[in-house]
Amino acid sequence: MANVNPLGASRRRCWRTAFTLASAVALANCSSGGMSGGGPSTAAVPASPPPAPSADSSFTGRVKSYFTGSSGSSLPPAPPAGPGGIAAPAVDCPTVEYRQGAATLAVSGSGENATLGLRYQGSFVQTARECQLRGGQLTIKVGVQGRVVVGPAGAPRDITIPLRYALVREGQGQKTLWTKLFMVPVTLPDGELNVPFIHVEEEMTVPNPPPAELDGYVIYIGFDPEGVKEPKPKPAAKPAAKPKTAGVR
Repeated sequence: MANVNPLGASRRRCWRTAFTLASAVALANCSSGGMSGGGPSTAAVPASPPPAPSADSSFTGRVKSYFTGSSGSSLPPAPPAGPGGIAAPAVDCPTVEYRQGAATLAVSGSGENATLGLRYQGSFVQTARECQLRGGQLTIKVGVQGRVVVGPAGAPRDITIPLRYALVREGQGQKTLWTKLFMVPVTLPDGELNVPFIHVEEEMTVPNPPPAELDGYVIYIGFDPEGVKEPKPKPAAKPAAKPKTAGVR
């Protein structure tokens, strides 16, 4: 894979300043745009009348419109579903949180200087979710917007982001109810140092829990580079011992 064009002398000085200050804000200022920080900004579908017909009323289409700012300040509500256009019953959605220690992704090349060896860094910007009941099953749809900032060592044009979703029941007897790892492809055009990406998962489905139990549900999102590593090969099974045969007297 081809690397991006080398940085000029002035841009290299900017990278050194950013990493000397150890500031994500300074790092973003070296690129074509700023990085959003802080906690997760999450949008849930509001309980409101059906919207006017649109070109794409699917959850994925509405999430992309919301993330790109073309749908206003909130995620548009889902259109009515079912016979006669009757809307599905309202469902409280679990909150979305970034997994502690997995909210950023830093990929570096080999070299003595780990700071200037950074190839790219991933972070999260905002999330959205929507819940539906289908025959006793709770289906949660989640969308996440992230950002990749190219580091001073330069990044390949095509990269993959290891993104994991997990639905966890917190509290006593904590339990992971659903989890899945996605490899999200991201293209970094030449000269672009700050590139957003969007991923949507629509099939997080579990049995519908009692309301009191649903209060303890949390949707976690995080980068999971460890999950990409290939499992260690299992040792070859030993051949079965041949049965002994009695000798002829």
